[in-house]
Amino acid sequence: MRRRTTVVLVVVAIALGGVVAYGVTIGTGGSELRTLWVSDTERPVLGNHHAPTAGRVDGHPVVYAPISGNYSSTQCALVALNATTGARLWNYQVPATNCTIHSVADPAIADVDGDGTEEVLAETTENLIHGFDALTGRQRFSYPLASYGYTQPVVADFTGDEDEEVIGVDTSGTVVVRDVNGTTVWRRTVPGYVNAQPALADFTGDGTRELAVGFGAKALVVFEPDGTVAWRRSPPSDGTITWMVTGQTDADPAVEVVVGTVTGQVVTVDGRTGRVEWQRDLGDFAAVHAFGDGDDDGRPEVYAVARDGKLRSLDAATGATEWTTTLDTGDIQVVPPPSMGDVDGDGNPELVAVTNGGAVSVVDPADGSVRGTYERDVPIWEHPRLADTDGDGVDEIYVMYGDGRVVALSAAGR
Repeated sequence: MRRRTTVVLVVVAIALGGVVAYGVTIGTGGSELRTLWVSDTERPVLGNHHAPTAGRVDGHPVVYAPISGNYSSTQCALVALNATTGARLWNYQVPATNCTIHSVADPAIADVDGDGTEEVLAETTENLIHGFDALTGRQRFSYPLASYGYTQPVVADFTGDEDEEVIGVDTSGTVVVRDVNGTTVWRRTVPGYVNAQPALADFTGDGTRELAVGFGAKALVVFEPDGTVAWRRSPPSDGTITWMVTGQTDADPAVEVVVGTVTGQVVTVDGRTGRVEWQRDLGDFAAVHAFGDGDDDGRPEVYAVARDGKLRSLDAATGATEWTTTLDTGDIQVVPPPSMGDVDGDGNPELVAVTNGGAVSVVDPADGSVRGTYERDVPIWEHPRLADTDGDGVDEIYVMYGDGRVVALSAAGR
């Protein structure tokens, strides 16, 4: 495809149900980014660092934004937005006594009780997991936590009883599995601050799913459905685990765990034994989130970033570098990892990468070339969320900026 460069500066505020659209869009080819909307959820802080969740609920396009604010203020909330226009649908305000920069963690959408009506769940600094009717905001349940949660609740039939369970992991290192009625099935604690998203998969290759949790600087643990420990190991290279992704990297049935650490290691661990398969040192603040065969060569890749501002495609089986792209050369604190999905409608996956400096880029996973970029002069601290909210088979892009605004972007060219 012939490449071309287009620069569009939007300087006029456009009223879309209280939504303002503005920013800089730089197109360099077939994935020019188009601003759909920018939410009106701005806060007087720049540290919002939890990803929104998006999807379709009963045919309705929705985005759920976890908004934090100043300490002991009324700024902290879970806000439901129309994914097409950005207009507010409802919001739950966290009490001022619990309002901090960590007030609402990444939300999850799931039909917890199997009644055909989906809920949205979020862990908060109230030391609770709240569940709300996804469309109306009516509170359906609240489950206690030992401390506040940083990660997204996991909803699945983990125990094999044909009913969903809610798995919550809080920052004190306590894992709680609850049944549909809120009754505790089991609880385990490994003292350690949990930043990385816990994951369910058949890590041991025995035909059943296990739960992997990275307890910061303390341990990486895989739990069986009954709460027993399949294996436990110290964090690789004694680094604090802050990011985790899982996937099949080799021919055996066990699913591997890939972690990123504060001290800059990307490490792949065998899901059956906990043995390190390979390790790369990328400098400080290594982060991983996207995993898959992005270049269609029959071998999956891990897409990793670090504080040096570089995005790398790593062979998932060996850790060898396939390509490297520089995303940011400024004064970088952290670089959130990219997400992967089909955002331009060509039937192949793309990477959507962000920088702490406020840029969102569509990157070709085959060679690392940047196809299009959108920028705001506001920091980004978290990975983008990709979801097909309009039902056309192509993912839209939702990015949480540090000021609490969610930006909705399309790379589909229409």
